[in-house]
Amino acid sequence: MKKLSTILIVSVIALFTGNLFAQGAYVNINAGYGFSMSSQNIDGFYNETSGSNSSTIEQVNVSLGKGLNFGGTFGFMFNDNVGAELGVSYLMGGKATAKDEYTGGTTDYTMSSNMLRFIPSVVIAAGTDGIDPYAKFGVIVGSGSIKYDYEDVDDGDIGIMKKKMNGGMALGLNAAIGANFEISDFMSFFAEINMVNMSYAPTKGEVTEATYNGVDMLPNLTTSDKEVEFVDSYTRNYENPPSDSQPSQELKTKYPFGSVGVNVGLRIDL
Repeated sequence: MKKLSTILIVSVIALFTGNLFAQGAYVNINAGYGFSMSSQNIDGFYNETSGSNSSTIEQVNVSLGKGLNFGGTFGFMFNDNVGAELGVSYLMGGKATAKDEYTGGTTDYTMSSNMLRFIPSVVIAAGTDGIDPYAKFGVIVGSGSIKYDYEDVDDGDIGIMKKKMNGGMALGLNAAIGANFEISDFMSFFAEINMVNMSYAPTKGEVTEATYNGVDMLPNLTTSDKEVEFVDSYTRNYENPPSDSQPSQELKTKYPFGSVGVNVGLRIDL
């Protein structure tokens, strides 16, 4: 009986140890590009061409989630088929542009973004050798900023203003399907199609540059002209307006950060 118990214990330990070594931790390094998805129209951001008797206005679709991204991931497979990951990704967003053309001048508008994103995910893999297909599902928590610039050229006079909006956190969903292609016992190449569904509402904004024909105009602006707080609601008191020494207030705007794209990289088993 004692011999049988010893054999059973040794067998369980061997089975557990074998499964443990079949599982394990890994790291990914990756880069990719996301294309616009879930774009929307931003108030005041459109193309307009004005003539002497008419104007043509064209809507511009914006998604600030498009652009280059790169990052890394730490993951752990609990068995051949199920695992978990924590990824970190930095988005270098592409630009969205709009133009206002009128008699004697033009105004060019540009929006762009950057965002640091943390991505916890569940991994479902086929668990096959050589080529291992997988799917990932998770959430995204991001901290980013949006740049909004305009340049007005009117009969040779040039006015430039640049704003930066940041603060607050973004929350969204992430999904991917792809495959690992084994290079060696501890290294694989992977490629995946990635989809992000997310929006971001900054909580504060600031004018970072204001010039007119090359002359710095920032010293002439009050705090309320240069700084803004984005809030869910506010009250206007016309008899007792806020001081110019305080930031102005505006309602929050949710900007689209959705994308669909391709990521490639290396997986290294630890």
